[in-house]
Amino acid sequence: MKAIDAMARILQQEGTEFMFCFPSNPLIEAGAKLGIPPIMARNERTMINMADAYTRVSNGRRIGVCLAQWGPGVENAFGAIAQAFNDSVPILFIPGGSKRDRIGASRHFDAVKNFAGVTKWAESINDASRVPDLMRRAYGYLRNGRPGPVMLEVPEDVFYDEIDDGFTYRPVNATKSSGDPKDVAAAIRMLLASRDPIIHAGQGVLYAEATDELREFAELVNVPVMTTLLGKSAFPENHPLALGLGASAATKAVDHFLKKADLVFGIGCSFTQTWITAPVSADKTLIQISNDPLDLDVDRPIDQAILGDARLVLQQLIAEAHKQIASHGARSNNGPAAEIRAVRDQWWSDWMPKLRSDEVPINPYRVIWELLQIVDRESTIVTHDSGFPREQLMPFYEVISPRGYVGWGNTTPLGSSLGIALGAKLAAPEKLVVNVMGDAAVGQGGMDFETAIRLRIPILTLVLNNSVITASEKQYPITVEKYGIKQLSGDYAGVARALGAMAERVEQPSEIVPAMRRALESIESGRTAVLEFITKEEQAVSKHWTPSDLVTTNA
Repeated sequence: MKAIDAMARILQQEGTEFMFCFPSNPLIEAGAKLGIPPIMARNERTMINMADAYTRVSNGRRIGVCLAQWGPGVENAFGAIAQAFNDSVPILFIPGGSKRDRIGASRHFDAVKNFAGVTKWAESINDASRVPDLMRRAYGYLRNGRPGPVMLEVPEDVFYDEIDDGFTYRPVNATKSSGDPKDVAAAIRMLLASRDPIIHAGQGVLYAEATDELREFAELVNVPVMTTLLGKSAFPENHPLALGLGASAATKAVDHFLKKADLVFGIGCSFTQTWITAPVSADKTLIQISNDPLDLDVDRPIDQAILGDARLVLQQLIAEAHKQIASHGARSNNGPAAEIRAVRDQWWSDWMPKLRSDEVPINPYRVIWELLQIVDRESTIVTHDSGFPREQLMPFYEVISPRGYVGWGNTTPLGSSLGIALGAKLAAPEKLVVNVMGDAAVGQGGMDFETAIRLRIPILTLVLNNSVITASEKQYPITVEKYGIKQLSGDYAGVARALGAMAERVEQPSEIVPAMRRALESIESGRTAVLEFITKEEQAVSKHWTPSDLVTTNA
């Protein structure tokens, strides 16, 4: 048996459903022979974005597999793999490589060396006999610990080397651990003794499928819950204890309760401070639950850490909280639900003029409002692109079911949302999948509307076209005024229609809902839909953080 066929058989044993690929790799044909269909995108980044969302929406139970050619293929893939690494997404990247006798030659791109910084593990199969062992190690890294991509390069000549037909391979199981009971008990004592605690839920809750446990725990200790962007949908945002999202933009409830909190109880999060995260000021007591010791004490000293799987640790926390409450009583307060409701109601009231605006050009918040009204959120997955579409969408689109929103953005490459939406639809074909992107993002990824049509992956894309790319006149006055770098143009509905999509251009607020209904009918018939909304340049965002937020003291 050739090494290429052995690898295909192992992918089959590991439950691989699709091979995301572009443009050529010998494994594509070998996998197809075993009934694993190729999903060919228009470029390397899109196919990796597809694998990214496919894995996320599957909560890591199904691993996205990406295949690229050697040389330009692996080089072009770097940015999307870096994005998956920064967003902690386990995907298996298998690029081809130059023949072994060219390794180390001048101008040879060393994939293992270059991808080592954006993967959990990067290796090259230097001998066919090592295929089973290295594939097992790859899946071990993918299924255990903090999630992240793995790269396994296959030199061109290794693909066709022979391996013993009787090789053995057993699929890799995930191993999860509970927390140290002493740490769990200490964390509950600190929580019950605090005055104004807040739960800070990250993506680890989603991967652990621990939404039910998080809800039970929050209700038991009567503590409000905010989520990170990657963790959005880990806690139902219509719950009385839900504060919503805290990221580069945030709900007013997150801003209000995070500032007044004396203790921040992090579950499935890293507390790493980036521009896309809500800042946790230096005066807070921090408790952190993570399955990766490298997450601890990164940007803040942690007062109490618990290493373990979010779901297993939450089960321990619930049991310990019952025990301590029975012995010493609950926290001495009346609960935050009424205060949360008042803050949220005021926030919605403050923003309603934009959300229901009749402005022409259309205010993008009106599009978001109508989307929120028209879809069934229990059976819908929404994602965003980067820039203002993300900032405007993420606080206001309320999610009520796990993975009803795919948030991304520790790195924020324009155009990624289209691949993310396509991968989400492949993972959950029964769901309506919507991506919201700006006109600049269409320029980066819009040709993959054709991928959606060709592969019959019906998704809904909402393009917010304000004819500009985000650029500050204050920051770049000469280039904006003299050279016009801010201005964009294009008929994006026309482009999508030419590629085969149902597409409409919407210019009046009164046309938004009828157009959305026609688009949903198109998707029901199996055809991708693109709606281009001609919008104003709206730069208002719900709570942009400032550096001073990092040192704010409690009120």
